[in-house]
This record gives sequence, structure tokens and C-alpha cells, in this order.
Amino acid sequence: MKQELILITNRYPFYPGEEFLKLELDFLCEKFRKVHIIPVNSLDHSKQRELPANAEVHLVPGFQGKRAASYKLSWIHDRQGLKWFLSESGKAKAFGAKGFGKLASWTANAVKLRSYIENNIMSAENDADFVVYSYWLSLAPGIALLKEKYPSIHAYSRGHGGDIYEDRHKPPYLPFKQKLIGKLDNLFLISDNGRQYLSGQASGNHDHLETWRLGTLKPDGESPSSKDGTFRIVSCSYIVPVKRLELLINSLQHCEEKIHWTHIGDGPARAEIEQLAAALPDHVSCEFKGSLGNSEVMDFYTSNAVDMFVNVSSSEGIPVAIMEAFSCRIPALATDVGGTRELVNDRNGHLIPKDFDVKELAGIFDSFARSPHEDREKRREAAYQTWNELYNAKKNYSAFAEKLAGNGGTGS
Repeated sequence: MKQELILITNRYPFYPGEEFLKLELDFLCEKFRKVHIIPVNSLDHSKQRELPANAEVHLVPGFQGKRAASYKLSWIHDRQGLKWFLSESGKAKAFGAKGFGKLASWTANAVKLRSYIENNIMSAENDADFVVYSYWLSLAPGIALLKEKYPSIHAYSRGHGGDIYEDRHKPPYLPFKQKLIGKLDNLFLISDNGRQYLSGQASGNHDHLETWRLGTLKPDGESPSSKDGTFRIVSCSYIVPVKRLELLINSLQHCEEKIHWTHIGDGPARAEIEQLAAALPDHVSCEFKGSLGNSEVMDFYTSNAVDMFVNVSSSEGIPVAIMEAFSCRIPALATDVGGTRELVNDRNGHLIPKDFDVKELAGIFDSFARSPHEDREKRREAAYQTWNELYNAKKNYSAFAEKLAGNGGTGS
């Protein structure tokens, strides 16, 4: 193995976020001689996840602090960076000062990343021995600059949700998007929805836009269904407005059956959500677990009865949390946003409209709570089969690592 991989992350291996990258990284480290990890938005380095022996973390000066301000517009003196900025300025202009500010910040980041990689990792080595891979499309401009300068490098990026859908941002603008689509060797979207979205924005050939799904590992056990007359639901997410937990609470207020809701996750809106939940009727109980690690979440599922996973987000890429639930034979109810419909259907759960009525959702919960044991078991089996066929990490990440290493393979 001669090739080395340069992996661009948001914060990984530091906290918080990107929990699911650990699984993929293990497979990547098996295929490459060395994996260089560059977290570009990490400020707290006090706690680091354990890494394989052949993985090395690079902390790039300038990424730890206020991003655009720290560079003092030094990228203006970089010919490639200035050229990219000017070519994109017409699009940024449509979003006023905020658009130009975002473009300047992204240009600075891209130049900083490109320069660090070429001077500190590649150096005098053979260009062709390196593969560069950004886990998020929004972090990929730097490797696109690198690809333009060193054409023999293989440059790839994944695309998830917020890094490809402009309407999730204010202003709704993601700089250099068309350049990234054109410059990178492949864009790997985690859902068909994302691939179709970018294909609609691509000019010319877009065969290099492929669906490569994420995945989770099979747990040691599974979650049983409740047998005591209480219908148990679980949600697992960061507590922020896009997750719309207040709508879930409003729905639970209208339920007639005995229901217990557990939420796993923390976030800035936790106190507000807990206060709303305190007003739930007596036959609807709730519990807030706070932030749990991935292994703790799976331990909770396999040690407790869970009848349904619930996700009422207004926006998603494709929810890894639902994959994890499915691997434990837990059906899911979710809003029809992003690529969620590629996961959830009437066999393994229930898909509801993005703008659902809270009373109608309450009726759905009550209906599932009253459903016969036989019907519940069919949904549980269908949930597991969906996971095994489409989101089994061993299958998906092994093939993906082969793809990045240049050994072929096609997406799903």
C-alpha cells in the first residue's frame, strides 16, 4: 500500500459531532498506508476519540479561532484563491454583504487548507500517491484548489444535507458549488435525494455524482416490544429548532393511549423543551437522557423495550439515528424530508408530511399503540431487513474504502 489518504472533517476526532465517522474511518485505515485527518472547525482539543495506529491528526494554524478575521485577507495575494473569488463574486453579490463575507471566509479557508496540505503533507512526495477526501461538501473547496493545481491527485467529497441544500442557510448560499461539482473526481451523496438535487444543478455530465450510503454496525442484541400496555417511543437528536420537538410534544398532548417518550440528546433548547413536556397529561410520561455516546445509545436500545423511533425534523439528509434504530428492529415514524423516504415506509414504520397536523400524528401514535402484536412484529422485521440490505456498515464502508483506494466499486 503506497497511497495515503487526506481526510477533511468538521471536528473529528474531537467532540462534538460526527460520531458515525468512526466506523468509516476504521475501514479507510485498512485500505490506506496512512490517513491524515484535518479537522477545520475544532476549537476544543481536550478530548480526542481513539484512532487507528496509522491515523494522524493535523491541527492547521488559522483554523482554530475566528476564521475569516484571523487570515486578514492574506488570500488576496494568492493568485489561485483570488481567481476563484472573482469568478464567484457575481453569485455572492446577489446576497449582499453577507454573501461577500461568506465567500471571503470560504476562500480564506480553501487557500489555507490547500497550502497546508501541499507544504506539510505532500511536500516532495509523488502527487499520485495521495487521495484527498472531504467528509462534507462545504469543506471541499480547499481540496478542489489542490486538484486544480495537482491534477494527478484523486479528490473526492461526500455530500449530506446542510452541506448541499442552500435553503438551510441564511443567506441561502453555498460558495463554489458549481466549481466543486466540476473539479472533484467524484461526489458521493448519502441519499438518492441528494444526488438528484445536485444532478439538477450540474452543468453537463454528472455521472460522477453517485449515491454511496452511510451505515451502522449490527448491535449485539435487539430491542423488544412493550408488553405492559404502554407504547414506548424514542427520539434521538441534538435539541435545536430544526428537530421540532415542540411539535412532538403538542402531538403527545392529544394522545389517548398510555405512552412513554424518551429523548436522547442535549442542546441549547433543552430547558425550553423540558418545560413544555412538563405539561403533558398524566398518561403520557417522558424522560430526557441527555447526551449519550453511540455505544450508550445502542446499549439503551438493546436493554429496553422501544416500540417506535420518532423523527419530526423539518430538514434532513438521511438520518443515521433511524439506521441505528432499524438495526435494533425498532420501526420508525418520520417526516418526509430530505432522503428519509429512502429509509422509512409503511412496511417498517410510517412516513408523515413535513407540515403534519399534530392531532393527526396523535391519532397515528394511538393507532400503532393499539395495533396487534403480530403487526408490530412484521414492522420490526421489515425495519431490520431495510437496515441489512441498505445500511449495513460492513458492506457499505468496505466497498466505499475500496472505491477511494481506486479498486473499483459502484454506489447503491
